[in-house]
Amino acid sequence: MKRPVLILISAIIMTALGCGTALGAGFALYDWSARGNALGGAMTGRADDPSAIAFNPAGITQIPDSSMMAGLAFIMPGGTLTEIGGDSVGMIDHTFIPPHFYYTRQLSDRLWFGVGLMTRFGLGTDFPPDWYGRYNSYYANIQSVSINPNLAWKVNDRLSLSVGVEALWFEYGARRFIGTDFRLLGDDIGYGWNVGLHYKLDEATRIGLHYRSQVKLTISGTADIQGVGSTDAWGDLTLPEMFLFGLSRQVTPKLNVEVGAVYTGWSSYDRLAIHFENDFGMLPNPSTSVKNWKNVWRYQLGLEYRYSPEWTWRFGYTYDQEPSPDGAVDFQAPMSDRQLFSIGFGYTKNDRTWDLAYTYLLADDRTIAGRPGDGIPDSRTSNMDAHIIVISYSMRF
Repeated sequence: MKRPVLILISAIIMTALGCGTALGAGFALYDWSARGNALGGAMTGRADDPSAIAFNPAGITQIPDSSMMAGLAFIMPGGTLTEIGGDSVGMIDHTFIPPHFYYTRQLSDRLWFGVGLMTRFGLGTDFPPDWYGRYNSYYANIQSVSINPNLAWKVNDRLSLSVGVEALWFEYGARRFIGTDFRLLGDDIGYGWNVGLHYKLDEATRIGLHYRSQVKLTISGTADIQGVGSTDAWGDLTLPEMFLFGLSRQVTPKLNVEVGAVYTGWSSYDRLAIHFENDFGMLPNPSTSVKNWKNVWRYQLGLEYRYSPEWTWRFGYTYDQEPSPDGAVDFQAPMSDRQLFSIGFGYTKNDRTWDLAYTYLLADDRTIAGRPGDGIPDSRTSNMDAHIIVISYSMRF
């Protein structure tokens, strides 16, 4: 068996075993490589290593012959919710470990192939089962894995285009108290597509554009009510489309700067309706949660300084808007606008590179107005943050 095939099979196994969840904007994740994290996600214009499959696949035409990258992110979220005039409760500590893998191959002078495995959506919030918000949620978990093959075409020395398809596995789990313990777990596989553009304005300036389509899912599984029974359950969910932009400039022979943005169409998440084969007379059927999420922006800045042929230093900053409105925010994702501060480095020797990044995510405090019908008392969030470490290994051959 040839080495690229062995690499791909190993990555699929690693992804299936290691997929994790995290505290993200809404529930989108962007921890697709150590270099990308260290640069605040500002990789759409650069797009010059295998992780371009995630950030902008049109950029893989900059990579000669074959290349691969594999790595892991370690995401450690935390935070406190306080009932106004009552108790404060901290989130239960967890470390989530989503992996990433990319492989690219030059097929001809004009055509490249690339495939990626990454986590684009995830969520993990966990509180004690007896906490004050248990009637809304005491546990929520989203896991996903995307397989994304792409073809990239080098139109000329300046312009490259790409097209790809995506198969996305998505699992949703939720727990809350309804007089007894209620648990829901289901999954589905949905399909989407993506297109990219990479253009060199001159020798020092590159721009990148990348679009990812909506992915429609019908999540089906089982609802369990403690002491009562279980039943089949299902619900429809449309994951948002995304537009990624980036402008990269080689300011000096050693310093590169990129500014970028991501526009996410979260308005597709307007409600979540769960249908039950048998509701046991304890739940409305369907059980509908109004979401009314809004479209949001994520702004990104990355600086990369090549200190020597072996060592590269990186710095990043990101401002990430929260899509959930005040009238619909809940305890499954009790977040707000956030800032991310990143630092990292790369070490290259003989076409082998190790990249490491550390990111500190800090979210604004938020007041949540009570909605007794949804099991939410007047509350406020504080100290909502996350520590994120990402490591990647890449090689060219």
